Amino acid sequence: MTTEAHAPIRTVDSMPVHARVWAYKTARDLSQAEQKLIRERGAAFTDSWAAHGAPLDACVDVLYNRFVVIAVDEEQANASGCSIDKSVGFIKQLEHDLNLMLTDRMVVVFEGSDGKVHSCRLQELPELIKEGAITSDTVVFDDLVGTVSDLNERFRVPLRSSWMQRFL
Repeated sequence: MTTEAHAPIRTVDSMPVHARVWAYKTARDLSQAEQKLIRERGAAFTDSWAAHGAPLDACVDVLYNRFVVIAVDEEQANASGCSIDKSVGFIKQLEHDLNLMLTDRMVVVFEGSDGKVHSCRLQELPELIKEGAITSDTVVFDDLVGTVSDLNERFRVPLRSSWMQRFL
């Protein structure tokens, strides 16, 4: 009896710092089962993902139980319009299959004073700041990062260091 060996699922940490990233967020924590499914489907997607016939060196990962991150090393091949459209299609399929929203740009994800990850709607941010529930020191997640290096350096930052500082 033979068993098929499976390659380990790649993580964003295994990608070079120059790799391009897209971070999609959800307003709720993803369950362990959902995270496993996302990583497995992500591995299947990236195994066949190509740009103009050239395979893309990429991975799909889940960070902080809230973010689905796609990373691609464009030194191998550039992600073109069509291949980027395919990645968005992959995300849209996850949204449908898991009954969640990953493409809602109006969600703000932050670390509460309790140390847990929370979310709110962008329009709620000024009121939460006024109430003191969120301060300039509150760690927010800036999903507008463009590379693995950005992800490492400015994904988790104090609100005052993010694009959201205009609400202070």
